[in-house]
Amino acid sequence: MDLDIPFIVVSGAIGEDAAVAMMRQGATDYLIKDRLRRLGPAVRRALSEKKTRDEKRAAEQALRASETRFYSFMNHSPALAFIKDRDGRILYMNRTCERVWTMNLSHCEGKLDHELRPAEEAARIRMDDLAVLESGQPSRTIEEISTPGGVIRHLLSHRFPFDDAAGCRILGGISVDITEQMRTERALAAALAVKETLLKEVHHRVKNNLQIISSLLNMQAELLSDPVQRVVFQESQRRVQSMALIHERLCMSNDLELVDFREYAEALSSELFSSHGEDCERVRLRLALEPVSLELNQAIPCGLILNELVNNAFKHAFPGERAGEILVALQCEEGQVTLRVTDNGVGIPSGASPSQSLGLAIVDILTRQLGGTLQRKLAGGVDFSLVFQKSGEKPLPKTTQVRTSHAGK
Repeated sequence: MDLDIPFIVVSGAIGEDAAVAMMRQGATDYLIKDRLRRLGPAVRRALSEKKTRDEKRAAEQALRASETRFYSFMNHSPALAFIKDRDGRILYMNRTCERVWTMNLSHCEGKLDHELRPAEEAARIRMDDLAVLESGQPSRTIEEISTPGGVIRHLLSHRFPFDDAAGCRILGGISVDITEQMRTERALAAALAVKETLLKEVHHRVKNNLQIISSLLNMQAELLSDPVQRVVFQESQRRVQSMALIHERLCMSNDLELVDFREYAEALSSELFSSHGEDCERVRLRLALEPVSLELNQAIPCGLILNELVNNAFKHAFPGERAGEILVALQCEEGQVTLRVTDNGVGIPSGASPSQSLGLAIVDILTRQLGGTLQRKLAGGVDFSLVFQKSGEKPLPKTTQVRTSHAGK
């Protein structure tokens, strides 16, 4: 057992040679009996030296434990780790890095020069290293290595500069094999592409079926001699067309979950404006539309409401030769969507109920379906404001389009 116990030799008659021998064997000091006044200071010095040795030993043990822990951690890590100096010499690499390095060297054996181009590869790595050292900024790159079996592995490599104990700038690097992650990402991307193709095909077929229904309604309307019945079929046809237009927009969009309702509202309002023939010469359509994206389950009822309100304005607001303007406005603030359709026409006659028509009854039903409210102002024309909470936040760039449509312009 190796004990570190300080001791002092006290003797009445001791030779110099014997004293030196004792000191070499571990004695802290030696005293002659007639000089015992030096015993106190000698004891204090012996205890102080013992304390210093204990602290040094503890520090050395802690350093060895830290180094063992560090090397064990690095050598068991699946990540590649290395340290280089400014000249590109490798100062350290863990076992994973050594294994990959050896594997690449064995893979290079027997290869032709034009297959390997080692000089170009070494130059590229050297340039990457110097760029990090000179800029002082870390880098992140994806690199490829080839196994002896010819399998390509992808590594996510991080390089970073730091200073060693002497204050010299050196380069550290960590690389992680991300081959499986990249393979999974590619598989997910392929699956997503298939899903998007299928969804676009579904929307395309739904649009086609709705257009067939619209055409059948139109053909049936043309066979009717009663103008009132013909108008009923034409209004049903417009409702079907408003739904078909949403599916058409989704077919052309990169986002199959959200409808760009600003673009949709502009297209639908313009189609309704054009469908009213001679009325377009005396009625203007003004659009003030902000970017709003809606999920399909909100876009369809909102589109049907827009169809009913704009169609009602064209039909009832400007009887005879009366001229005027219809405004369609759309905005979204803090997730609350407001769709406003207003006109400066004759308004609703006194004593008439604004909910007597089938169109406005449909609007009330769809407003409840959206969980929204419909505000009506019947003085000086008609002003309808639909307000509901938007779901699935994905805001578009904040711009406003204002347009006025008029025949001959």
